[in-house]
Amino acid sequence: MAGPGIRLPGPGATGRVDFGRSTQEQVPGFIGLMSILHAEPIASAFGRLLRKELIVDDYVQLAHLFEEICVLALHRHIAEELLFDAFAFDMYWDELREDVLRVRQLTGNQKFCENFEIAAERARHYRTDFPPKLRWQRRGRPGDEPPGGPGRGGSPPRNDPSPRPVPATPAGT
Repeated sequence: MAGPGIRLPGPGATGRVDFGRSTQEQVPGFIGLMSILHAEPIASAFGRLLRKELIVDDYVQLAHLFEEICVLALHRHIAEELLFDAFAFDMYWDELREDVLRVRQLTGNQKFCENFEIAAERARHYRTDFPPKLRWQRRGRPGDEPPGGPGRGGSPPRNDPSPRPVPATPAGT
């Protein structure tokens, strides 16, 4: 069962998960997160995560930070769209999962990093719906169909080489 901060498609929805839309008001919070990730003591561990060169002390430290960030997203304090576009939480979870599961087992705290785990799965869905931008090219974002629905409305593509119908002229003119 989804909690109030987790947005699943409702009746009549397109079947896509709603990742929210980022707003101008969320920018300071996002910049604050970036500042934390790019300052010590986290910066070195985050860099090692990106290079897949983690050391023992990095795993739980990063997992807990990602848990805190994911809580903000799942409770709609910052749009998942913004975080999932900037970070690879699904890949971070894959790298840190075994250590998180070990801490859960050792401490008996099954809630340890649960929001990080949930957000990682949602990030996988985001990655499917929004492939790398270099592959998007002219494709619109999912959910941004032209007026009138998919395949309707909008102007025809420019420089369309297909033949145009010739207007009918009355016979004898």
